[in-house]
Amino acid sequence: MSLSLAPLGQHMAAAVEGIDLNQPIAAATAHDLRQALLDHLVLCIRGQTLAPLPYRDAMRVFGAPMKQITPAATHPDCDEILVLSSEDRDTLGDGKKLVVGAHWHTDDSYKAVPCALTMLYGVEVPATGGDTQFINMYAAHDDLPAATKERIADLRVIHTYDSSRKGNRVAKRTAADMARMPPVSHPLVRTHPETGRKALYLNPNRMEQVEGLARAESDALLDALTTHAIQPQYQYRHHWRAGDIVIWDNRCTMHKANADYPEGARRRMHRVIVAGTVPV
Repeated sequence: MSLSLAPLGQHMAAAVEGIDLNQPIAAATAHDLRQALLDHLVLCIRGQTLAPLPYRDAMRVFGAPMKQITPAATHPDCDEILVLSSEDRDTLGDGKKLVVGAHWHTDDSYKAVPCALTMLYGVEVPATGGDTQFINMYAAHDDLPAATKERIADLRVIHTYDSSRKGNRVAKRTAADMARMPPVSHPLVRTHPETGRKALYLNPNRMEQVEGLARAESDALLDALTTHAIQPQYQYRHHWRAGDIVIWDNRCTMHKANADYPEGARRRMHRVIVAGTVPV
């Protein structure tokens, strides 16, 4: 395979062309793909046509795919694929349509061991709208004033599935699911296990409170860091094409989905996540 890599955004992200993931991936190509993701944080592999199992298997080049924990949205042919659709509804809640990931977040931060990477395959995409936005959390951290970096270097934050600070509705979970998801503590600044770089570790949709700070002080700090991080100079906005597979590194990015496509337009994505490590 001849790998072609081109920058997508000014601050992050690259597109890969000249690869067919239905074909075996050579060791050298696999290495190049993993390095490209580390270098660019977000990687888009263009022009793919993949059945569920070959898609899952191709993603093994980046890590070990994890089984999904939402049975109703799991692909019937593959336990490691979550189906995200314009038809998604809060089936255990009010039954209304639900836009998964509509607020800035990083995947799985409410878990003790969050996933490392997320892969999203655009099976059906609307002609307009439905973009996904990303934040470079390395750069957001690097640009903080020295005094702020010193203040937050050792702080930890409580993350929870249904945070009182959340910016959008989250799907209702069963009592059994919630019992398996107790609040967890993560560093406010994490060190990437492969690059060694420091990144802000924020999830405005899951963060509850900074440990050791009064609620008002905690809210002010988290709000200020989020406002800083989501500035345009740290963003990349991905305009989807059918057949795109977008892979991002949750250890150094945030992202959000946009449901601004026309009524009746269809958007169907297949999501795979790969195992991570405890944030440090």
